[in-house]
Amino acid sequence: MKILAVDDDAFIRELLPMVLASKGFQDITVAASGVAALELIGVAEPAFDCLLLDIHMPEMDGIELCTRVRQLSAYRRTPIIMLTAMTERRFVDAAFAAGATDYVTKPFETMELGIRVRNAEELITARRAASETTTSAPLAAKLMSAANKPDLSEVQIEGVSGLVDYPSLRNYLKQLSRSGLLGSQIVAIKVENIEKIHGRASAEELTYALTDIAEAIADTLRGQGLLIANAGGGLFICVSSAPHMVDPSNLESEIQSLLDEKQSAYDDGTPMDIDVSVGIPIRPGSHTSSDPDEVLDRAIARAESRAQVKQKPCLRLNIRRPGGLP
Repeated sequence: MKILAVDDDAFIRELLPMVLASKGFQDITVAASGVAALELIGVAEPAFDCLLLDIHMPEMDGIELCTRVRQLSAYRRTPIIMLTAMTERRFVDAAFAAGATDYVTKPFETMELGIRVRNAEELITARRAASETTTSAPLAAKLMSAANKPDLSEVQIEGVSGLVDYPSLRNYLKQLSRSGLLGSQIVAIKVENIEKIHGRASAEELTYALTDIAEAIADTLRGQGLLIANAGGGLFICVSSAPHMVDPSNLESEIQSLLDEKQSAYDDGTPMDIDVSVGIPIRPGSHTSSDPDEVLDRAIARAESRAQVKQKPCLRLNIRRPGGLP
């Protein structure tokens, strides 16, 4: 794996290649500034597979560098690990909002850093395998087979404020948990008829549909310190730092209203009729588990439960007026 490490500290630039080499990563390039890093990225052939960025640097800090790297088509999904002494919540939030995949605080443990870089390598391998699966079949078979449509978690949604990939969102919650900074609320949104949409839609139609949903969520929760991720299976996870708990009924109504306005349709003009269910938000704290995976599982279960309740037929109440009249 080809790695670029960017840090203005000469000691760190000397240390990182040795630490990573001890973990099996030999191809390490270092840069002393964001400007120097962009120059290296511009001429790198092949592109770097993973970036390690310090935040506090002169001229261009690591968050700005991360933002600029994400604007490059070749680096839209490249794992970016922030390696920094900045532990405050505002830096964590800003880094992931800029597109960071993971966050490691200094002073770091060599074993922990090795694990995070290995995780990045596994993410790259999984994405490449998924890409090869969808491109290796003959063209005629791809055109005829629904199985060659992208997995719902791998659909590329672009241009939506606050949208990150699901592994990054999990790492964000883990970082908050490690730093004792959990003060967020997590809410899951389920697309009720996603199986029908996925079964009928082309890859392009599917991308448009999920983009419409992500935009509706982002527009509804705008200004609430929001990160959104497509978790696959028609599920979107939102993490908000808003001080007041989100009302799931109001949120569901507002998102649904925006989706109805968008009038998402298949290419032949048939409406997609996208319906969403919003679960009750979870705010990890002293009375609930703060384990990120448990919190995410619970949030998803709540959204799926809400969807199941909505799918049940309405029960007619046998209410009679006084005197026996109906």
